Amino acid sequence: MHKKSIALISNNYWTLYRFRYDVIKHLQQKDYNIYLIAEKDGYEKKFQENITCYSVNFSGRSIAVIDEITSLIHLNKLISQINPSLIINFTIKPNIYSGLLCRIKKIKYISMITGLGYFFNNSNYLIKKIIQLALKITLKSSHEVWFTNKSDKKFYQEKSIIKNQITSIVPGAGIDESVGENFQYKKEDPVTFVMISRLLNEKGTLEFIESAKYFYKYNKYKFILIGNHENNKHYVKKYLVDNAVRDNVLIHHMFTDDIDKYYGLASCIVLPSYREGLSTILLEAAVRKIPIITTNVPGCQDVVKDENYGFLCKPKSSQSLVDAMSLFIRASEDELKLKTENTYNLTINDYSRKRIIEKYDQILDEL
Repeated sequence: MHKKSIALISNNYWTLYRFRYDVIKHLQQKDYNIYLIAEKDGYEKKFQENITCYSVNFSGRSIAVIDEITSLIHLNKLISQINPSLIINFTIKPNIYSGLLCRIKKIKYISMITGLGYFFNNSNYLIKKIIQLALKITLKSSHEVWFTNKSDKKFYQEKSIIKNQITSIVPGAGIDESVGENFQYKKEDPVTFVMISRLLNEKGTLEFIESAKYFYKYNKYKFILIGNHENNKHYVKKYLVDNAVRDNVLIHHMFTDDIDKYYGLASCIVLPSYREGLSTILLEAAVRKIPIITTNVPGCQDVVKDENYGFLCKPKSSQSLVDAMSLFIRASEDELKLKTENTYNLTINDYSRKRIIEKYDQILDEL
């Protein structure tokens, strides 16, 4: 019997490894031929030999016309060559390019909306309108459109990007609750605030640095920033990080796959993001019962719904973040335990990886 094939398409291999690895492994166990298409970044080497990895340069947030046409032509050749039974697209560019090609070739495809992303949050009016139109066209024939949170689904409906499509809320990568089984939280002395994120402006990196500067004068709190930097306008200015490290305001480490050791150092996980799809970092903190400070925005508030679950601050406000940190510092052990228990229970009930795997199986049964 001919084995069916599935292609997963994302902007880079890091996202496939960090957020989809368990799903890919599950699809393998179901005896499908697995093809991955993304921009190669070194993480393609993490996948086993019997998974076929292809490279397409999706160019991140670039919209250089020649590069985009080249990527579309290359992607077209790969999809024609693979001719999969199902394609699952993640992030905006794969959803548009692959969605268009799938629609033309009449290949079944699922569109996963992993957040609004840079193009909706920061682009000019004309770019936003072009992207909305492109998504409206390419999502029209999608077998299903998956969202990581209800706010993004509502946005797509209000903008008339989707109308009658079948939609589901599939909470991102979900979380394996077993990762927290052997983790023992303790409110470190000194109190240590840890932020794990790419050093993007929209992640609230600058607000974290400014908050660290504020607390530096007390000489009793520790700030650790974990994440990679790239030299482009979307990232916080590198000298701001370097100067903060030089002045002993905070410690900076590059991201590592061995992220567990940094959770072990955290009195509190901080993510002052401007908007998320659904934050994996917050899910990972929640299942370890580590207190959380985050912003009252979609994708973050889905984990920390209100002050019963953690500490909330306003986006783009260093002062609001400082206030939330001050509340955390003054909080009693009982108060922290109540918040982390609430967040833990919410996470394992609503965002378990098992539930997400079941959703994929439901689609596979229809092939």
